[in-house]
Amino acid sequence: MLASVTKAATTNSQLLRKSFESCDMVRINEKKFVINELTEQVPATSPELLLQAAERVAEIADFKNANKIVGEEEKGAIVVAAVSLLTGLPFGLARWYPSGLPGQIAVDFSCEYTNGQIYLNGVEAGDRVVIVDDMVSTGGTMIALIEAIRQAGAEIVDVVSVAAKEEYDGIERIKDATGIHVKTVLMLSVSGDKSSVKWCHE
Repeated sequence: MLASVTKAATTNSQLLRKSFESCDMVRINEKKFVINELTEQVPATSPELLLQAAERVAEIADFKNANKIVGEEEKGAIVVAAVSLLTGLPFGLARWYPSGLPGQIAVDFSCEYTNGQIYLNGVEAGDRVVIVDDMVSTGGTMIALIEAIRQAGAEIVDVVSVAAKEEYDGIERIKDATGIHVKTVLMLSVSGDKSSVKWCHE
């Protein structure tokens, strides 16, 4: 079964691009959300697409000095888990609710559709982490995640997102707030009635 999934993902090298091209969008708090197979499961996410997204992240991320992957559970967790399987690295996740477990770090965040706190688990002092995310919009969640990792005493080796929205300047906001540049597999425009892919690493 895994071999057939791998073959299908390899055969159709543009699965990821196609999944974000000409998608419907909905407005939440005056921001546009891209309705697509990978981040919204509309339609349901295929294993071939998930594998290709993880492979593209693994191709552009710097894992050679990392010992852990970190992400957030709300939408990016499936990509984090897939990248973990490809690289053999363990992962920790930031959640949107507290567990009260020892060592959990809480950081305030604000993004385009909500605000509150994220709660980081599985990251320890001295870890060297690569952050993996599904989408950068305004950058608010990523800024909080970077702060939580730094509070844990870990080093951020690299940050990669599958996609980013060009018009919302999230990558620039993250750079200004943290000094970290986020790599992306593809760049989206949400200026029209439907999404369009500006460029994609293939």
